[in-house]
Amino acid sequence: MIYVRNSVGVEIRGEDLALSCLQSNLTAGVFTHFRRVLQYRQRDHAEVQKDVDQFFRLSRANRENVTLGLPRRDVVIRYLDLPSEVSDNLKQVVSYQVQSYEPTEEEKYYYDFAPLKQAEGSKRIQVLLVMVKRAILDGHLLSLKSIGMRPAVVTVGSFGLANLFLQGQKGSNGSTAMLLDLAPDRMEILALKGGRLLHTHEAGKVAGAGWRDLLIRELEVAAEAVKLGPEDSIDHLILSGEAAETAREELREEIPDCDLVSKHVRFEMPTQNLAHIQEAAASLGLAIGGLVRRPAIKLNLLPAEMRFRQTRWAYIPSLILGALILILLGALGLRGTVQERYLVRKLQAETDALRGRVESVQKLRTEMKKLEAETKYTEDLVRRRDLNLEALRELTGILPNDTFLSVYSNKDGTIQISGSSTAAPDLIPKLEKSPLFKDVQQRGQVFRDAQTGKDRFIFEMKLER
Repeated sequence: MIYVRNSVGVEIRGEDLALSCLQSNLTAGVFTHFRRVLQYRQRDHAEVQKDVDQFFRLSRANRENVTLGLPRRDVVIRYLDLPSEVSDNLKQVVSYQVQSYEPTEEEKYYYDFAPLKQAEGSKRIQVLLVMVKRAILDGHLLSLKSIGMRPAVVTVGSFGLANLFLQGQKGSNGSTAMLLDLAPDRMEILALKGGRLLHTHEAGKVAGAGWRDLLIRELEVAAEAVKLGPEDSIDHLILSGEAAETAREELREEIPDCDLVSKHVRFEMPTQNLAHIQEAAASLGLAIGGLVRRPAIKLNLLPAEMRFRQTRWAYIPSLILGALILILLGALGLRGTVQERYLVRKLQAETDALRGRVESVQKLRTEMKKLEAETKYTEDLVRRRDLNLEALRELTGILPNDTFLSVYSNKDGTIQISGSSTAAPDLIPKLEKSPLFKDVQQRGQVFRDAQTGKDRFIFEMKLER
């Protein structure tokens, strides 16, 4: 399989790293590889790096196209409601807002923001603002650097889950979706309405307790946050994570329509990856951001000075690969034409060599068809004559002695007779009983001849054979 591009999503999931590789061929995306690196902070860095290197080696993924997803507890999310007049200077306005959240010089934030889609004609702008303390992000980046990874994009891990879901939707159309990421000891909920992320919250799960009460409580809070009215409903309830199937069983009676996220994944994948869809959902969604130009939620918490800056030379290998692919496709397209021309020339030479013989055969065939036509004509004449003799013999046996025929004709199996008889109407039943005649009909009127005193008649019938 030829893959044109690839991307890796890395989610910090508890004490582990979830790595997913998404590659694109000429038609669609393919979820090719997944690995969960356990206890990556506690284990020896060389051992962890060996696991990571093996993942990149097997997937042949580009280490420069890695998207890191931070845990929800490490980030601060705010929604800013601003007048539309600030849209031309939105970046500066958001910067002032971030400064107001920074209590001390030591607690500086890295941040990014994304305006949310608003209703047409709205005079307000709603902005999704995501912040992470510099110390926290620097610590994560240092840990990843020690195991051989340097992300190009840093965002929130659960945003990958939202992108994965929205990528499979043809259109939001104002629908409401609740996405729940369920780990063994915690859960996070994301509320989407019309394709906009309007609420997110993480909650811990008490050890030994079930999921039902916690999930229903979080769903009620999320419904209130997105302002669902009494007549509104949740169109999609999607469960992901390691505990998704257990939670679905607990919710089945009260919420039978909840789905696993695996039902909404549209990517091709090898069979072995099917078992990892639930735990890989967020990291797979993070990888989408490295392949598509405009993911549904696009944020990068890395400051500009930490981001990759590719020179023009970095694109040369991709351009060469693309040119080679185009040449191969062109050669593949011309292959059929070249083969056809070769076969045409070969067949033409063989045809020229056989032309004399073919003309002789065609001449013999023409003469044979002519003889067949003459033979058929002769056979038809003989058969008709034989049938006339047989028909006359049959009439002689059927007609009474007082009946005389003046006319007899046979046209393609239709016989017509005319003559005189003492009782002409009585002749029709006699003719009908003959095995040689059928469909006996009277033509014209039967009238009595004044000179002979007999009935004059004209009958028509068909031969049975």
